[in-house]
Amino acid sequence: MKTSNVAQACPLNKPNLYESPVLRNATGAAIRPGGLSVLKAALERFPFKRGARLLDVGCGMGASVALLRSRYDLRAIGMDLSRVLLSEGAKSVASLPLAQARAEALPVADGSLEGVICECVLSLVADSKQVLSEFHRALMPGGRFIMSDIYRRNPSDNKHALPCKNCFSGASDRERILGNLIDAGFSLHLWEDHSHLLRELAAKLIFMHGSMSAFWEQFAGESNGRQMEEAVRAMRPGYCLVVAEKT
Repeated sequence: MKTSNVAQACPLNKPNLYESPVLRNATGAAIRPGGLSVLKAALERFPFKRGARLLDVGCGMGASVALLRSRYDLRAIGMDLSRVLLSEGAKSVASLPLAQARAEALPVADGSLEGVICECVLSLVADSKQVLSEFHRALMPGGRFIMSDIYRRNPSDNKHALPCKNCFSGASDRERILGNLIDAGFSLHLWEDHSHLLRELAAKLIFMHGSMSAFWEQFAGESNGRQMEEAVRAMRPGYCLVVAEKT
């Protein structure tokens, strides 16, 4: 009998992975593999004009927004669904323009943005196609979409159940991600693998917690830590950078 790979909600007494200080102890304020390094690499190769209006969707505590504004002189604003992270970001830098909003319904006018940044978000949303369509709506013609996220390098695995919903359970494979981008009206400029950053983060978590299963127990429950570790290993997760343009 096959095991379903549809993840259930995490235990109610456990924090969301992206909201937990346990994860931030390893990642820092930019809650993703490599911190701000992948975004910096994208901006150096695909720069925006000074003063360009950008939206960071899933901004967390606003680390990328602060970088975009201070280092690149961009009119960047951030939006996130998490009140926890937005509150912590406001305490850290009160002047950052951060607001609560859903990726599926951005409170911006059609064609009003020159860029959308989306890091470790698409793998968390319920309908990534709808979100990509919303990004396309908000961007002006020629506007640029920069994404980094977890992706599946073994999309055929269907035997290992992820016991708890998180960015791994929502990860897609390369072909599906690129197909959804094209269907939404984007043309691809860059697909680049940065999986070494995910491996480095995993090594840091193992050093801090003793094992990956011990780390996962804090989110999936004590009885599910090993199952989570095995399921993630089976999907062979990678980490990618994607740059695309609204056509």
